[in-house]
Amino acid sequence: MLDLSVEELCKKTETISIDIFKKNFGHKVEYNRRLRSTGGRMVFPVHNGKVVEKDIFMQINPRLSQQQLNGVIKHELAHFFIFEKKGIHRENDKDFQKLLSTIKAPRYSPLKPVHHFLYVYQCLKNDKHLYYRHRKINIIAMRCGIDGGKLKMIYKKHV
Repeated sequence: MLDLSVEELCKKTETISIDIFKKNFGHKVEYNRRLRSTGGRMVFPVHNGKVVEKDIFMQINPRLSQQQLNGVIKHELAHFFIFEKKGIHRENDKDFQKLLSTIKAPRYSPLKPVHHFLYVYQCLKNDKHLYYRHRKINIIAMRCGIDGGKLKMIYKKHV
């Protein structure tokens, strides 16, 4: 968890921007606690089909550690400066990937998505296949899709 205030986060973003890209970022940076599996995002608001430059801002996940924060800020700044250079782009564009490798920014989020399976079923035949499900299934009517064995519920989480 980060213990930086929003002002300190803005200063940190500006210093990283000047150190690495030799340019000012000059936009708002804020925390967004609703971000789950992503470290941050650049928001490019669109009005009448055009991006409104003055309303661009960066959102950072407050669950990041201090070590992860620098990499996420570099990644989001790379989005911003590629946008300034060529406009709308995608994560898998070659120039974006090349920029990430030159500034040593992570390509993927350091946060792992959390998968909550409420039910786990196991096949009762030889291979003991596992099935992870969010919804309960009728084990009398359903069979293993691989070898046709009966299923048994081995885990149930109450939510």
